[in-house]
Amino acid sequence: MIRTYNLKHNTNKGKQVKAAATVMLYRSTAYIIAAAQWYRFYKEGKSFWKNLEIGHIPSLLSERYKQTCQYQVVSILNSFISNRKNDFSRIVMMSSLSEQTRIDLLTINKYGWWYRKELKKINMDTLMLARKIFNHILSSHRRPGFKKISLHLDQKVALISSKVSDKATQFDYWVRLSTVEKNNPVYIPIETNPYFESIEGKKKNFCQIGLKDDGNITVSFIKDVPDKKDTYTPLIGKLPLDLGLKTLFATDKGDLCGKRFYETLLKFDALITSLTSNRQRQGLKVKSKKYDKVAGKLRAYLKNEICRCLNRLVELYKPAEVVVERLDFRNPNLSKRFNRLISRFGKSQVNAKLKSLSEEYGIVIVETNASYSSRECSECGYVDKDNRKTQEEFECKFCSTGLHADVNAARVHLARSSCKVIDIYKSKKAVLRVLVSRFLSTLSDMERKFCMPCSKAMGLLSGNPYFREVLHSPKGFCGTESFL
Repeated sequence: MIRTYNLKHNTNKGKQVKAAATVMLYRSTAYIIAAAQWYRFYKEGKSFWKNLEIGHIPSLLSERYKQTCQYQVVSILNSFISNRKNDFSRIVMMSSLSEQTRIDLLTINKYGWWYRKELKKINMDTLMLARKIFNHILSSHRRPGFKKISLHLDQKVALISSKVSDKATQFDYWVRLSTVEKNNPVYIPIETNPYFESIEGKKKNFCQIGLKDDGNITVSFIKDVPDKKDTYTPLIGKLPLDLGLKTLFATDKGDLCGKRFYETLLKFDALITSLTSNRQRQGLKVKSKKYDKVAGKLRAYLKNEICRCLNRLVELYKPAEVVVERLDFRNPNLSKRFNRLISRFGKSQVNAKLKSLSEEYGIVIVETNASYSSRECSECGYVDKDNRKTQEEFECKFCSTGLHADVNAARVHLARSSCKVIDIYKSKKAVLRVLVSRFLSTLSDMERKFCMPCSKAMGLLSGNPYFREVLHSPKGFCGTESFL
C-alpha cells in the first residue's frame, strides 16, 4: 500500500522562490494537458491516455517534466471519470427502462463509449440516451482543477538521496529538484522524524512537492507499506455503522463514538459564520488567509476524529465486513456554507479511511440504502415518522421497542445488508413500498383480510401517511402482495 508522509525541510528563501516558480509552471502545464485530454475524450470518444503526444504544448518545462505531469493529470481525470461511472450506474439501475436498454447503457458505461459516433450492437437511440445521461452527470459535478495540485515527481525530475558523511550531516535526506533553469537544480534538505522511520515499508524514489498559499513549499515522501491481510483474523462477520453529526458512529451493539463531535462542529460553524459575515459586510471576498486556516483546521479535525473512531472500532471488533449507509453529512441546525464544507470534507475522509481499511486488512465495505432507516423499527419493521421521538430517542409505536435512535438505525443497516430487495439503487418511494408490504405481511391473516377496526395495527395505520396507499386500495390489506 502506498502511503504519503509529510516531512520537515529547511530551505532558504532563494530555493523556495525557484521551487515555487517550478510548481506554478507545472500547474499551468497540467491545465493545458488536461484540456488536450478532454478534447480527445469528447471529440474522438476515446479514454484519457498517458502517452498522448504533447510535444507541441508550449512550456518552459522539460519534456521529462511534461511527461511526468501528463501521468499525474491522466490519473486524476481517470479517478474523476470512475466516480462518474458509479453515478451513471446508479441512475440507470434506479430507472424504469427496459431490461435490455439498461444492459446496453451499463455496457456503454463500463467501456466508456458515451461519445463514440456509433456502436455495432447498440442502436443510436440508446447511445444518444447514454450520452445525455452522462452529460447531465458531468454538468452537476465540477471538473478536476489543477490550480492547487501537488507535484507527484519520480526520480527523473526529483532525485532523493541520503545524507553524505563528508557534507552537511544535520539533514537526513536531500531532494534534487529540477527547475525551469536547465542544469540548475535546487537541493532541498529534508529532516526525518521517528514516526516516519518507524513505519514498516520500503521508501520509494518518489516525492510530492506542494505549495501553500503563503508561498512556502511542502515536501512529502512515499512508502510502500505492507498490508496486514495475512495476519488479520476477523472475530465477527459484519459491523454495521450509522453515521451522523450528533454521534459520529453508532454500532448495532450500542457503541456511540464521537459524542462531542457535534459540539465541536458548532464551534467551527460559529467561527466560520462570523468570519464570512464580517467580510461580506465589508464587501470583501469570503475566502481569505484566516478563512483558509480555519477550514484547514476543520479538515484536520474531521480526518483525525473519523480515523480515530474507525480505528478503534476495527481494533475492538475485528470485522470481516463493515456495513455503512450512503453518506450524507448535513444538519439543518448548521449554516449552508458549513454544511457544504463538512459534506465535502466528511465524505472524502470517511471514504478514504474505509478504502484504507479495505486495502490494509481486506475488510469488505458494504453500502446500504439509508431511506427511512431512522424511522423503521429494527425489531418489528414498523415504519413511522413518530417512531423517532427526538434526535437520540427511538420508541416504536407498534411494538414499543425503545433504544438509542442511531443504534436502531445501525441494526436496520445490518438487516438491509443481507436484503436483496432493498438495494442501494432503489428510490425512497420503492423502499417505502417494500417496508409497508413487509410489515403488513407480518400481521395476522384476520387483521389483513378483514381490516379489524379494533386491532392495534388499524388504529396506528389509519393515522400513518406511509400506509395511506394500502388503506385506500380497493383490496385493502389483501392487496399487499402486489408490493412485494
